[in-house]
Amino acid sequence: MKRAKAQYAKLILTTLSLLLFSVSVKAESVSKRLKELTTGIDSVTLVEQMGQPTYKDVVTRWFYSADQVVIINGKITDIRLSNRSHNINIRIKRDKTRKSEVVAPISYLRIGMDTNEALQLAGSPSAEITGSDWYYTKRHRVELNQGKVDKIDLHLRASLDTLDWIRLNFTSGGLLFMNITLAFIMFGVALEIKFESFKNLAKNPKPVLVGAISQFIALPALTFLLVLLIKPSPSVAMGMILVAACPGGNISNFVSSLAKGNVALSVSLTAVATLSAIFLTPFNFAFWGSLYSEASDLVIPFNIDAWEMIKTVFILLGIPIIAGLWFARKFPVTTEKVKKPMKWLSILFFFGFVVAALASNFSYFLKFIHLILLIVLAHNALALLTGFSIASLFKLPRADRRTITIETGIQNSGLGLVLIFNPNLFNGLGGMAFIAAWWGIWHILSGMSLATLWARKPLND
Repeated sequence: MKRAKAQYAKLILTTLSLLLFSVSVKAESVSKRLKELTTGIDSVTLVEQMGQPTYKDVVTRWFYSADQVVIINGKITDIRLSNRSHNINIRIKRDKTRKSEVVAPISYLRIGMDTNEALQLAGSPSAEITGSDWYYTKRHRVELNQGKVDKIDLHLRASLDTLDWIRLNFTSGGLLFMNITLAFIMFGVALEIKFESFKNLAKNPKPVLVGAISQFIALPALTFLLVLLIKPSPSVAMGMILVAACPGGNISNFVSSLAKGNVALSVSLTAVATLSAIFLTPFNFAFWGSLYSEASDLVIPFNIDAWEMIKTVFILLGIPIIAGLWFARKFPVTTEKVKKPMKWLSILFFFGFVVAALASNFSYFLKFIHLILLIVLAHNALALLTGFSIASLFKLPRADRRTITIETGIQNSGLGLVLIFNPNLFNGLGGMAFIAAWWGIWHILSGMSLATLWARKPLND
């Protein structure tokens, strides 16, 4: 039996090896033949030399100087810069106060944008050509214009820079759903907040102060250092800074309870962090974002309307929290009955929230998730480690350390997503949205895994 299993495993490994080898040989063969091609040949000659492509795209090409915008079915599907190293300032929105500034028209365009909006933002292109893209593998492309080979691309590879040029599209109805969902979640969080928590804070402020330091000072600062270390693309960097600036996530109390942490401390931290976030989230993002802008070759101008961000955060957090506090005080019996169902509904709504953010952009998510997977993993690990280290440094009890670790590692990425999709702020900027969306999924997995591990260990201080 064991011998049969060993032979079966060996057969699978051999088959996989042969498949990988054949793909590698095919790619090498395609590269070699493409290198022998010359531009200017027609499609018939191309087929004679290369055979039929794996697939073709019929495209319209807009040219802004030497930079190319590729359009399929009325939407921008790619932006190809003539020289990736030249500095084009990616613009989130038009800055009417800088009328004299010379801006490249292509800097306003995004992958996913329709042609009508593109023309309004960038104006008419200097040239428009109908052509086609022939793909022999996903990494080998031949561009044909007016039936002639114009360009041959070898070893195409998606990079983080591509995310800067993507705008994830969201309907007004989808945005309304996201806003209502977040309001419901924050209302549920407010039902858990008791005024006794603030009284306990006055009696024993140290753990809450340590948690606030970990969440609003240490994590944004260390995120800034991580950004400088790994040097991601600008939109990804700004997504990391925004997530670090958000308060703790809505499921942190549940996860803290599962981990045998200090639930009372978790509730107090949630109360303090959520109310403080109305001002501290915009402040932290503006402060660390501006520092990053000055310390790097940031190509997205840091001219976000701070008042718009404060107003949005207040509407998304402040109003539901105030309503929840009032409801809990006015109807205490009803509150006790609905608190637990609201908590579970909040978790389900949050998953629905993230799914809604990705649903209309799922093809982009599948295509580029591998670019930010490890970045979010490293960032979340840094957040958890920050919480545990800060709490240990101040010699807090083990239950408090667990709670502060979880509160720092589980961020309200839902708030981040709503801010990112706000057309007056970041307008669905690709790298930021990918970071916040994947963080929203991953921090639940990492938090629950850590909580399950801790639940098996006794609290021996």
